[in-house]
Amino acid sequence: MENEKTPPTPKPRQELKGVIEPRLVRNISFTVITISLVSSTALCIWAIWQTEVYDTVWRAIATFMVVIVATGIFTFVNEKLG
Repeated sequence: MENEKTPPTPKPRQELKGVIEPRLVRNISFTVITISLVSSTALCIWAIWQTEVYDTVWRAIATFMVVIVATGIFTFVNEKLG
């Protein structure tokens, strides 16, 4: 009986805290990024078929990147500093 190993106790999960509910912020961030990705993809596909709007592709990609960075920073700040 002495040789039996006791299973390790799991570490308690650290509760996320923030000014705004972290789960809500993550869901909103995911939704915003998904909508941005879908709209940017649609604009890029449209720009492939309309050669005169090539500039739209770069604007869509730049806008998408700004939205990703902004939502990522907001989520980080809410969870870590909130």
